[in-house]
Amino acid sequence: MITFAESQALLAGLDVAGRAARTERCDLRTARGRFLAADVRIDRDQPGFDRATMDGYAVVPDGDRVEFDVVATVTAGTTHEGALDPGQAVRIMTGAPAPAGTTVVPVERTSALDEGARVQLDERPLPGKNIAWRGEDAREGDALVARGTRLAPAHLSVAAMAGAVEVEVFQRPRVSVVTTGDEVGAAGKAGIRDSNGPLLDALMAALEVEVTRRHARDQEGELRASLEAAAADADVVVTTGGVSMGERDLVPATLAELGYETVFHKVQVQPGKPVLVARRADGSLFIGLPGNPVSVLATAHLFLMPALGLYLGGWRPASFEAPMADAYEHRGRRHLFLPASFEGGGIVPARWNGSGDLIAAAAADGLVELPVGAAFEAGAPVRFTPYVGHALSERAAMPQRAGR
Repeated sequence: MITFAESQALLAGLDVAGRAARTERCDLRTARGRFLAADVRIDRDQPGFDRATMDGYAVVPDGDRVEFDVVATVTAGTTHEGALDPGQAVRIMTGAPAPAGTTVVPVERTSALDEGARVQLDERPLPGKNIAWRGEDAREGDALVARGTRLAPAHLSVAAMAGAVEVEVFQRPRVSVVTTGDEVGAAGKAGIRDSNGPLLDALMAALEVEVTRRHARDQEGELRASLEAAAADADVVVTTGGVSMGERDLVPATLAELGYETVFHKVQVQPGKPVLVARRADGSLFIGLPGNPVSVLATAHLFLMPALGLYLGGWRPASFEAPMADAYEHRGRRHLFLPASFEGGGIVPARWNGSGDLIAAAAADGLVELPVGAAFEAGAPVRFTPYVGHALSERAAMPQRAGR
């Protein structure tokens, strides 16, 4: 069994062959959620001219002069040709180019004279006011959106400002999910409803990744047929269940028959110790997740997401440091990733009943990382990974529980 740090190093070093370099052009209108394969660079200075930031008058400062002749009006999208002489002004609107050598005085600090032919300022104008100078936001060639970014609305807006109509994005990896287990979907008291399949479908949808899903019972022939079909057209095959040490945990042996070589099997983490990662020579990957629902949720973030990131420019789920709301000590023997909420600027670990307690996990915001033997005082920083596809505070309801 390897450590969590060792597992992450092995994941990061996996070779997915030419599959990592597959890109395509995508129109901005359909690029939300895609992963950028090349920096978006602006094609001109921004602003592209000295731009008025307020409605008012553009004047050439001239000593103590406060009265100016209004010689033109400049609206957004138009220009005033030539320079202004001392004592001249133009009426100017927000967003219009300011003539060279002028300063802009807000309209509320002026009085119109002679039916608008002249203007009087409340005070002597100061040079260089209320103008956004050419190139002060960005210079031609500056990168505005970096390779590997998952494109959100603000990214697409700034890409359009940069002059892009299309962007180069990584092709979506094809994912095939195989849930396993005789108990999943079975009738009667021993049956278990499938929550893992919908979870993985939704996580893949959050990443704009193509996914198909199958179910295989704990029968060697059926499992092999399902995995073989999944591997035929997928970059990444994902299973839930069947990777531990039970008599019906058939996945590890079946993988070898399908040409996968194990990268690691079992990691010193909680939940999710039995997780299995394997690779084929053609660059396709296999990610075997445990069967308990919270184990699937945790290992999907810790192992599946970084594996998919290999095809998407090295993307990984975001994480950040935040203070613990209260003192907490981890006395377990494995690196713990505990469901937790981000409340009032602090991390509040969930009170859960173990790796089958999906209700408590869904009522949280993400996973807090608690190394073996770690003791945190209130206010001490911890690493927190929000759930992919959720905004903070978008939690499920937590019912009242006896004795809590």
